[in-house]
Amino acid sequence: GRKRERRKKRAGSKQEAELKSIPEANGRTRGSSSSSPGVRRRLRSSRAYRLLRSSVDSAKAFLRVPSDRARGNPDRVLFQKLDVGASGFLDDVAVNTQIAIDRYFSFLKGLTRVLMLDASLLTDALRSQGWGKPATGSRGSPRDAGKKTQGNIRRSPSLMVLKASMKGETGSGELSVSDAIAEAGYPVQKLEVETEDGYLLDLYRIPRPESKEVVVFQHGMMDSAYGWVLKGDESAIAFAAYDRGFDVFLANFRGTPPRRCTERVKTFWSFTFNELGKYDMRAVMEKIHEVKTTEAAEVVGSEVPADADYKLRAVGHSLGGAGLLIYLFDCILRGRDHHLHRMVLLSPAGRHEYDPPLLAQILCLMDRVVGPFLNRLNFGMTVYGSVLRVGAQKMAVDVSSLPGLKGLFDILCRIFFGGDRSFGDVLAPYWTPYIQSMPGLCWGIVRHGHQIVNARRFLLYDYGTRAKNFEHYGQGSPPEVAFEGLDVPIDFVAGRDDGVVPAKCVRLQYEEMRKMGNPVTFEEFRNFGHLNFIHQPSEEFTSYLLSRLSLP
Repeated sequence: GRKRERRKKRAGSKQEAELKSIPEANGRTRGSSSSSPGVRRRLRSSRAYRLLRSSVDSAKAFLRVPSDRARGNPDRVLFQKLDVGASGFLDDVAVNTQIAIDRYFSFLKGLTRVLMLDASLLTDALRSQGWGKPATGSRGSPRDAGKKTQGNIRRSPSLMVLKASMKGETGSGELSVSDAIAEAGYPVQKLEVETEDGYLLDLYRIPRPESKEVVVFQHGMMDSAYGWVLKGDESAIAFAAYDRGFDVFLANFRGTPPRRCTERVKTFWSFTFNELGKYDMRAVMEKIHEVKTTEAAEVVGSEVPADADYKLRAVGHSLGGAGLLIYLFDCILRGRDHHLHRMVLLSPAGRHEYDPPLLAQILCLMDRVVGPFLNRLNFGMTVYGSVLRVGAQKMAVDVSSLPGLKGLFDILCRIFFGGDRSFGDVLAPYWTPYIQSMPGLCWGIVRHGHQIVNARRFLLYDYGTRAKNFEHYGQGSPPEVAFEGLDVPIDFVAGRDDGVVPAKCVRLQYEEMRKMGNPVTFEEFRNFGHLNFIHQPSEEFTSYLLSRLSLP
């Protein structure tokens, strides 16, 4: 009987100690004189008590304030995991407003305590600096007296999360093609290519060394190799080609980050359509040929590169299609091997007989007025500086998340891009990673495009005088990019809703080459804008593209 009584006394003492640690609403702890043991036992068994204990345990597991950090900044909270994305301007305004209100009332609270000569204010300040010992009465239990102070959390945790979200970043903040490919679960290899005139380009590969079916994808204006893997799953064109068994290469034009060159290059932003085809595409094709022949030699155990029996297909979008045509034209003109087995051109630039979109008209007008001056400047049209890039990224977040701004953005895109809806549908979600490493465009590209629009023919760049043209071409005027008896099949693909390179302009190129006896085909896709081919490809289009690439 005595043993049972002693066990009951120990259990009662334990329950009383636990109840003393329960915080009251006024910040004090319960003492033994506040209620009888029976009342405390009923409180302990209540649902409210269990919920309170659960909430306190969860808060302790979520918020941890180490003493070394609390001394320097008692309001600092370390989160176990803070997963926040980039915020828009309007999000920042809302968060800053809440933080300002919180700080205002915190100031009023502190001022009131000072005016009322609250002695606990000095005690709290000393304790936050590590002076003194925690109280054992109303501020804590006796068993916590020997522990170090954990600091005070004076602000709402929700406001801390909001404030931290304003400083959050979306990954590395840089446009990484290799990371996008690896995160999708595909192998990746990065190669460096040096052009004949000294530019250094990145060439990405989703390797199948054993495959003899090879395809290279070339992006368009103000785009990069990232566009071909943007969707991040097997529906992306590059991944679909790899799954079909192709050895996939993703090429970049000059002007795409990281924008490197050798010392031979005196003015980086000085190039036209000509250089993209003659130098960039040439360097890419030769690098692919070198890689495949070297791998073929390793298979047979030879140290000398062997002739690889591979078939190289090329897919070009917009300016990339024009660059491929110039590359092919230059190879035929110089009697070089182009290594190509087939080309698929998606809304290729080159023929613009019909009215260009409003943005192109504005650029042509600027070129007519100040073009000669701008062409002499060594500058690229891109977003410079981290501040401007973050600002542009925040604008993209606002446009993507707010229906009203998204609708306004769609209207502006249709106005400037000839009614093309794909820019409004694609650019808003694409801008967030895109702007951080935005490709650049030099005025030479704009000037060359203006010349093509005026001439209503696909011409190489006009250097302005007969003497300069004769120096580059051996004739007084720039030659037209035209073919006769071509040995490379070309598939022209157009979008019916394309406002940048209308379907009738693509058909014009097809008809002209067909009349000259070249092996060409034409296909038009309904409800397809200029950017739908690479950023939002449909299953129908992807199946068509892979079927053309798989032809023997």
